[in-house]
Amino acid sequence: MSYLYNILSEPFNERIETSQLVLRPYEEGDEPDFLRVLIENAAVLNPAFGNRLARVKVLEDARIQMRQLRTDWDNRKVFDFGVWLKEHDTYIGDVTLLNLDYKTPKAELGLYFTEWPDTRNYALQALQAITTFAFKNLTLQKVYLRCTETNAFMGELAEEAGFRLEGMLRDDYRGTTSNELLDLSYYGMTLPDFENQQQLLEAKSTASV
Repeated sequence: MSYLYNILSEPFNERIETSQLVLRPYEEGDEPDFLRVLIENAAVLNPAFGNRLARVKVLEDARIQMRQLRTDWDNRKVFDFGVWLKEHDTYIGDVTLLNLDYKTPKAELGLYFTEWPDTRNYALQALQAITTFAFKNLTLQKVYLRCTETNAFMGELAEEAGFRLEGMLRDDYRGTTSNELLDLSYYGMTLPDFENQQQLLEAKSTASV
């Protein structure tokens, strides 16, 4: 039995709320919005999310993807959250923990949002929320994020959320629509990083009272 099965013996709430957002696993009926955001943002999502773009081109593809995401969630392979605005119940993006390494344990974080950069503050909220989920609910020791030059803005967002730039690997990624090898910048947050950040936030909150 994997490490995650041992640490997740107790059920946890799959729904995460921030002041403005709801993060939850995808459900039946989410397919049209899921497909729409992918189609509307295809140019921005490629190459980082090229595999998902290649898999989901029509509504039936989205249905298949929804079922697979639910299976992966139940098997604790991938924790993929759709992100909705509370006020209007509007779907605006996706944030995921994937490539789980059970030995460390650690996971990669991926995210995309529609109507960028207008949704930047929402993306930051979602990033902070899933990072908290990773360290508190999954008891991971590290979360990392990889960026190509085309989505370097996500690296900047990660740094704002407390991640550190750990380095750049040359010719480390190949997209689905090109043979070009791309450099990847790595951003990481360890459990001590997260705990220190939480202590600073608590100190600021106490000082402002």
